[in-house]
Amino acid sequence: MIQQGINWASLLADNAAPYVTFFGMIVGALILGATPLGKPLKWAETFYHEFSHGMACLFTLGRPVRLQIQFNGAGTCWTRGGSRIIILLMGYMGASVWGAALYLIGWMLANVGHGDPTLWLRLEIILMLITVVWLVRDLKTLFILSTLIALYAATLYLPSVTPLPYILQFLGIYVQLNAIRAPLHLVDGRHVGDGAALADILWIPEGVWILFWFAFALAMLALCALLTLPGLAPALGFGM
Repeated sequence: MIQQGINWASLLADNAAPYVTFFGMIVGALILGATPLGKPLKWAETFYHEFSHGMACLFTLGRPVRLQIQFNGAGTCWTRGGSRIIILLMGYMGASVWGAALYLIGWMLANVGHGDPTLWLRLEIILMLITVVWLVRDLKTLFILSTLIALYAATLYLPSVTPLPYILQFLGIYVQLNAIRAPLHLVDGRHVGDGAALADILWIPEGVWILFWFAFALAMLALCALLTLPGLAPALGFGM
């Protein structure tokens, strides 16, 4: 139950820096996303979306065949077999989860004593390298994934470079915001995409899936705020 009478002014005054950083990153990501300069950062969201399709296929006993990312941020993952419902469902959900993980890894790197994210970051790098070897068949996708791998490796092996953890946090925020907006692009009246495919299979309207993915992505961003902003969870009655 949410507590009444929260003193937001006092909460923000006592913890100004992390709140300014978090919401400043959100504003910065929104501004950057409205310009052509945001296209390279969308590569990460596209990769996690398509990678999640591939992982869902693999875990439901199918076989990912190829993954492709375009410079404009579009992407495709070709699969054979597996559960089509789970594969379709996990694209937008996976992007949200991976974006949250990126943000939390960066946050832990920037805050000594808040856990060790290096194992998870190493896992991300290994998964990207496996993807390059197994699923990448074109130079554009190779270049894009090599850029992301280089960024993650720099964050891992150059921890003394102060901006790197914050770059990772910003990338995580950007991925999450794109995961929030991406399902809304399906509201185009064309009945194409993951939501339309799920609607055809399960007879549940495309709009329901769009709303679900949108709400899930918002929830993941809210979870990041609750986990990393001092005093927010107790103030809202979550007792964290």
